[in-house]
Amino acid sequence: MKKLLKTLYENFGIKIFTAFTIFMFIISSAFTVFFIYHQSRSLTDNLIKTGKLLSEMLAYEIRLGVFSENEKLLDNYVDGTLQQEGVLEVSVFNLEKKLLKNQKKPGKWGRKKTVFEDINSSNNVFERLKTYRSSFYIDNKSKIDFWSPVIVSSSYLNEEALFFKEDQFHDQNRIIGFICITIDKIILNKRLDDLLAKSILIGIIFLIIGSAFIYILARGITKPLNRLTKSVNMLGESGVVKKVPVETEDEIGKLAMAFNDMSESLKKREEEKHLLEEHLRYTKKMEAIGTLAGGIAHDFNNILAAIIGYTELASLNTSNSDSLKSDLDEILKASNRAKDLTKQILLFSRQTEQEQKPIKIEFIVKEVLKMMRASLPTTIEIRQNIKTGLAPILSDSTEIHRVLMNLCTNAAHAMQKKGGVLEVTLTDMEIDKKTAAQNLDLNPGQYQILTISDTGHGMGSSVIERIFDPFFTTKKHGEGTGMGLAVIHGIVKSCGGAITVNSEVGKGTTFKVFFPAIESEITVESEHYEPAPHGKERILFVDDEAALVEAGRQLLESLGYKVITKTNGIEALQTFKEQPGNFDVVITDMVMPKMTGKDLSEEILAIRPDIPIIICTGFSEVISEKKAKAIGIREFIMKPILRRDMAKIIRVVLDDKKMSP
Repeated sequence: MKKLLKTLYENFGIKIFTAFTIFMFIISSAFTVFFIYHQSRSLTDNLIKTGKLLSEMLAYEIRLGVFSENEKLLDNYVDGTLQQEGVLEVSVFNLEKKLLKNQKKPGKWGRKKTVFEDINSSNNVFERLKTYRSSFYIDNKSKIDFWSPVIVSSSYLNEEALFFKEDQFHDQNRIIGFICITIDKIILNKRLDDLLAKSILIGIIFLIIGSAFIYILARGITKPLNRLTKSVNMLGESGVVKKVPVETEDEIGKLAMAFNDMSESLKKREEEKHLLEEHLRYTKKMEAIGTLAGGIAHDFNNILAAIIGYTELASLNTSNSDSLKSDLDEILKASNRAKDLTKQILLFSRQTEQEQKPIKIEFIVKEVLKMMRASLPTTIEIRQNIKTGLAPILSDSTEIHRVLMNLCTNAAHAMQKKGGVLEVTLTDMEIDKKTAAQNLDLNPGQYQILTISDTGHGMGSSVIERIFDPFFTTKKHGEGTGMGLAVIHGIVKSCGGAITVNSEVGKGTTFKVFFPAIESEITVESEHYEPAPHGKERILFVDDEAALVEAGRQLLESLGYKVITKTNGIEALQTFKEQPGNFDVVITDMVMPKMTGKDLSEEILAIRPDIPIIICTGFSEVISEKKAKAIGIREFIMKPILRRDMAKIIRVVLDDKKMSP
C-alpha cells in the first residue's frame, strides 16, 4: 500500500489518470443517480395517476350497485378492474363502512389481511372520504391503496365528472359509499431494477471509455515530460546534457525549447553568479565604508565646529586693520573648504531616495573637480573648460555627482602609472533631427555636453563594445566590480540623455555625456553679509563636546543672549523641568550619550509644546530634517554652522513663535 501511494505521489501521469478517473466516476455516478431518481419519480407518478383514474372511474360506474347494495351489479365492474395490470384487490363499502364487495386476484395474497380488516382498525380513511370528494392514496411498502368516494350524482356531466372535481362540497349526503383499489408495487420495483441495471451499465461503459481516453492523453503528456526529467537529472549530475527533441508546438514543445535554452545558458549563469558574489562582497565593503565615513564626518564636523567657533570668537576681538584679522579669515576660508569636503563624504554615506529637479550642472562639475584635485596625485593634471550660464537639466545632484566621480576616477586610473592630463569640458549644443537619427539615441533639442578625456592607456574595440555591460571590468581582481559604467549608463538614460565613448589604445579615452536641457529658471540666493541679528532671550544650549559648549556659549552671549549650557541630555532635561518657563529657545546636539537630541526634544515638547527647538548634527542616520520637523522641532541644521547663520536661525524660530496664535 505504501509503495502504491509513493508511486501515485511521484508519478505525474498516474496523478492525472487517477484524478480524471475519479472525476469521471463522480460525474457518471451523479448522472446515474439523477437519472434513476428522475425516472423513479416519473414511474411512480404514472402509477399513482393510473390508480387514481381507475378508482374514480370505478366509483362512477358502480354508483347504482352501491346505492341498491346489489352485489351482482358490482361484479362486472369489479372484475373488469381486477383485469388491469398490477391490481391486486378491489373493495366496495357503503356509507356505514359495510363491505359490499371484496375481490382479490387469485394467488397474490395468501393469508394476509384484507383491506377491510385493516380499515376496521382505523376510521381515519372513512373520515377523510366523508370530508373530501376527491380520491387519494395510501403508499405502503409493497402496495398502494387508492380510495375514492362513491357519489350519487355530480354537478357536472357524466363525462366531465371524471376530469373536473370539486375539492369540497356542501351536501355530504351525496356520498353513498367508498371503494378501494390495491395496486401491487412489484411491477414498479421491477422496472426500477431494470432501469438501475441499465444506468449502471451505461455508467461503467462511459467510465471505461473515458479512462482509456485519459490514459492515452496522460501518456502523451508524461512521455516528453519524462524525457525532460531525465535530462534535468543528467544536467544536475554532470552539468551537461543533450538537447531534448521538440516534437510538438504546444506548451510541452515550448517547455522542451525553454529547457534547451536554459541548458545552454547555465554556463553563463555560473559565471554571472561568481561575478554577483564578488559584487556582493564589494557592496558589503562599500556599506561598511559608508558607515565609517558617516562616523568620521560626524566627528570631523564637531572638530570643524570648534575651529570655526573659536576662530569667529577671536575675530570678534580683532579690528579690521589688525594683521591677525586676515589670518583668522584664512582659517575660516580653509574651514569652509573642509566643510564642503565633509559634505562630499556624507554624500556617499547617505542612503536616500533621489528626486529629479532642475539643477545647474556647472556647479556640480566644479565641486567634483575640487574634490578630485585633493585626491589625485600631482602627476595628473586637471584641465577644465566649464561654460557658465547654461540652462538647467532635470536630474538629481547626487546622481550627477556619481556620474562625474565615476568617469573621472576611471580616467585617473588609466593614468596612474605614467600620469597625464584629465580634461573636463562642459558646453551646450543644439541637436537636430538628422544628427539625432544618425549618431545618437536622442530626441532633437538643446543639450548640455559633458566631455571627460584622459591621456591614459586607452581601450580596444572589443572592450568598448562591453564597457556598459554589468560586471564587465578591465581592472584587476579587487579593484573594480564592473558595475560603475553600467550604473552610469542607467542614470544618464533616466535623464533622457545618452553617453558615447571614443578610445584608442595608447592614446587615451573620451567620454561624452548628453544631458537634455530644460526651460526653467533656478533662483540662486546670493549671500548677504549683513550684521548678525542680536537678542536678549534665554537659551538652553546642549552638546556633549565641552569645547563646542564653551564656544557656543561665548558666541551666543556675544549676540546678547542669556545662555545656560549642559553637556548631556539628562542634565539638560532636569534643568528644563525645574524651570520650564525660564527658556525661550533650546539648541541641542543630535548624537549624545545616554539621551539623544531627538529624545530630549520629545521630552521637552511634552512639557512645553510651544518652545522652539533647534537640533544640530554632524551626521545622523536616525533622524532627518523631515522626521525632526514632524515631531515639532523647528529647525534642523548641519554642523559646522557659522555665527551669523546661527543668529539668523534663532531669530527665525523666535519670530515664528511670536506670530503663532
